[in-house]
Amino acid sequence: MLVTIKTEDARLGMFVHAVKGGWMASPFWRRHFMLDTAADLKKLRESGVVGLVIDLSRGIGPAAAPPAPGSVLAGPDDAAPDAGLAALDEPHLPSRRRRGAISPEQRAQAVVDASKVIVQAMFDEVRLGRAVDVQALTPVAEQIVESVTRDAAAMLNVTRLKSKDEYTYVHSIAVAALLIHFAQTLKLPDADVSALGLAGLLHDIGKMGVPKALLDKPGKLEPPEMAVLRHHPEKGYALLSAGRALPPVVLDVCLHHHERYDGRGYPEGLRGDQLSLAARMSSICDVYDAVTSQRPYKRPWSPSEALSRMRSWSGHFDAELLDRFIESIGIHPVGGLVRLQSSRLAIVIEGNDREPTQPIVRVFYDIPAQRFIPAHDLAATIADDPIHRAECGQRWFGDRWTTLESEILGERPAPSAAAMSKGVLS
Repeated sequence: MLVTIKTEDARLGMFVHAVKGGWMASPFWRRHFMLDTAADLKKLRESGVVGLVIDLSRGIGPAAAPPAPGSVLAGPDDAAPDAGLAALDEPHLPSRRRRGAISPEQRAQAVVDASKVIVQAMFDEVRLGRAVDVQALTPVAEQIVESVTRDAAAMLNVTRLKSKDEYTYVHSIAVAALLIHFAQTLKLPDADVSALGLAGLLHDIGKMGVPKALLDKPGKLEPPEMAVLRHHPEKGYALLSAGRALPPVVLDVCLHHHERYDGRGYPEGLRGDQLSLAARMSSICDVYDAVTSQRPYKRPWSPSEALSRMRSWSGHFDAELLDRFIESIGIHPVGGLVRLQSSRLAIVIEGNDREPTQPIVRVFYDIPAQRFIPAHDLAATIADDPIHRAECGQRWFGDRWTTLESEILGERPAPSAAAMSKGVLS
């Protein structure tokens, strides 16, 4: 049974079903959650939220007697957080009794399919000149947050498998998922995670002001056509600014996701610290999803190939933040140095499209023994020797790393430990 209470009456052990004012008013990224820590209770009481909807079947009720039947949730204000969520609340999944058979990928695909319907409908409305219905998107963003939190790998894999016909809509969902996961990895506050999810969904809304024939063109755009397309961040910013109030980060990401760290991006040519963390994050997520997706004019790059190329683009991204992104998705680019679970160093020499987190690596150094070993290739699987984390070649081998890397990748004999010992750091 769902019951409405005042926030001041909240207590530990309650299961919160919704908050007054909807998800964007909540201090938490979760829509439904157990109130089980004093810190969460304090955050809720200080948030300014005036009322809660609690589920008595999943947690305790008010300290006083339960409210009269007339106070049981049925009003439109209380239902607002779930408006339009019929297709999103565990969409297209079997009953709870059978959910054990549902794979993470099937569950993620169901979220994407349901989200796509709402995103496409909203984008079509905007193309017809109607205002952006942000209220319809907040439950979509919330569901993506929950899906990424439940199984990030499944959600990121599913959103990468999009057809060219649905690219615009699923790309927005994919960028939202990537931003959410990246923000969680960086341990950003819950409110920032939620806002970045919404920013991902809306970052390309300005493309609805670009002729569809231009967006769907199968070949390379001519300079005049590219000039038209490059105005979509400003068009999107104008659309969002004219509607209901949004978190500032949503407007920031919409306007600046095509800026570059070296100042050669658009529309404002901002550089370095002039760009917010959100803008720098969105640039990485937007490009990564774009280059790993099927497009009318090019084949998709594999995740490993995409990250290798992105790392080689001098000045395009915040290099340190790109490395954090690579760590967050667990896909290591070709040429990257990694530490294996066995405490050996290896270089990634080949990606693995079927299992992107398990590339082929060339092992060459034993860390505990501090010595080089005969270089040999293996698949970085759980059965063989999984990757533990990325490493920095300069940290281990100093200025000798560039030469050493070339020798290893050229399959020349690795230098002796004595010859390289001065460049090794523990």
